[in-house]
Amino acid sequence: STAWLDASGARALEAVQEFLRVNALRAAAPREHVRSSARLDAAAFDAVVARALGAGRLEERTGGGLAPRGYRVALSPTQEAEVGRFLAALKAGGFSPPTENLPAPAVLAYLVEQGLAVDSGAGVFFDAGVFQAMVERVRAHIIQHGSLSLAEARDLFGTSRKYAQAFLEHLDARRVTRREGDVRVLREPAEVTR
Repeated sequence: STAWLDASGARALEAVQEFLRVNALRAAAPREHVRSSARLDAAAFDAVVARALGAGRLEERTGGGLAPRGYRVALSPTQEAEVGRFLAALKAGGFSPPTENLPAPAVLAYLVEQGLAVDSGAGVFFDAGVFQAMVERVRAHIIQHGSLSLAEARDLFGTSRKYAQAFLEHLDARRVTRREGDVRVLREPAEVTR
């Protein structure tokens, strides 16, 4: 019924707002969290979300998260300064970014969610622009030479094994490359799922 949909929509909106209150640097609440908090099964949740989206009460964000219409993350002055310092350090670090004195986990998650930094795992974060340049260099190297070893990646970027390994493992996880023995090869276009 319409009344049930409206009441369920209100519960879903409350769940989104509560998630974003507790996780102030997140741009959206994960759909599954909202569904669980609103105590709805998958089919009912889809109907409730469709109605809330249609009414303009909720927006769907990149990655499928949900946010109240017009919601924007608001950084505190301290957080803005922390973001600025860390992004400057990432850019300055280039292929060997800092791994000590990282910002708070919520700030790191914000930077990744906003597409400003890439978390390659093992506590290694790259500036998004630097990361993209690295991906292009790896692709060009593999196209020219057929494969790329960890040692070749280390030399290609003039960095340590620690950074090269974290980067290559992240490319494997993103399905850009595939490990074959001790080398990486590009995935075939049909294998890449973006």
